[in-house]
Amino acid sequence: MELEISIIVPVYNLEHLLQKCIDSILSQTFTNFELILVNDGSTDNSGKLCDEFAKHDSRVKVIHKENGGTASCRNVGIKAAKGRYIGFVDNDDYINKYMFEILYNTAIKHSSDIVVCNFRKVDEDSQTNLEELSSDIRIQHLTRIESLNKLYTDDFLTFICPWNKLYNKYLFEDIEYELGNINDDETVAHKLLYKSKKTTYLNAELYYYVQRKGSQIHSAFHVKRLCKVYALKDREIFFKNINETELHQKALKQYMEKFFWYYYLAKSRLNDVEDELKKLKHTFDHSLIDLLKHPEISWKQKVMCVLFSINPNLYEFIRQKSINVNQKQHLN
Repeated sequence: MELEISIIVPVYNLEHLLQKCIDSILSQTFTNFELILVNDGSTDNSGKLCDEFAKHDSRVKVIHKENGGTASCRNVGIKAAKGRYIGFVDNDDYINKYMFEILYNTAIKHSSDIVVCNFRKVDEDSQTNLEELSSDIRIQHLTRIESLNKLYTDDFLTFICPWNKLYNKYLFEDIEYELGNINDDETVAHKLLYKSKKTTYLNAELYYYVQRKGSQIHSAFHVKRLCKVYALKDREIFFKNINETELHQKALKQYMEKFFWYYYLAKSRLNDVEDELKKLKHTFDHSLIDLLKHPEISWKQKVMCVLFSINPNLYEFIRQKSINVNQKQHLN
């Protein structure tokens, strides 16, 4: 019988959460899958735990590799995958008992290349009913442009993250997660959605996204957070290259806003980042002409963009002076 789904789990430490994650996958009502556990050089007992699962369930495949990050794990898992469809689960999260049955049946019934479900944020010690299922699951079919526009709505994370979806494997034939980028999901989401002929969205919460205090999203600001800006710049270039004007304008404006936020966050909080900031500024300088043509950016913002490109220090002086004036006016 042909293997239908390859479920890929990047594993790095967190052995105290891994058991719950794997148990939730092996307990799926859909059973025709392989579970690929990619141990990314764990320094605790996670690797041994993966091997123990493989001994007791033939569906479990374990790949041990040197530490290279989540993106490298996903790429390795995809290359090893034998299923028609690809799914991802992070090793500190867990899933509803019916998740892959629902995603798979939806993909088959509607010939969807990507099926997306909702996720629920849960605390690390939450007791979740993994069999809970809404009786009112609504389905929405999206064209590639409709799904890409979701990246600029309040539901953006639902369409960016890789782990609440089922993908037709062919989508990954020429697409890989970017190594070294901690926002690796941002580097491929738009490419996969654009390549998908039909993306189907389900409003059911089938994935449980664990909120750990020590997770990357809750960690202190560090220089690798600038990867977000590079990912958004690449997305802007992608839309420009495929001549999607409306999406390009949305991507360009989002890039500009995030650029300034992260640039000055890094400048104020980090030491010895001058070289990194110069490198980051090059992306802005290459965007300047398009920013000046942007119909939704005000002339004042455009003047400030030009000023920043010429002299970031002068830009910051004027910006701070303007903030001080506004604060005084507000107090008065």
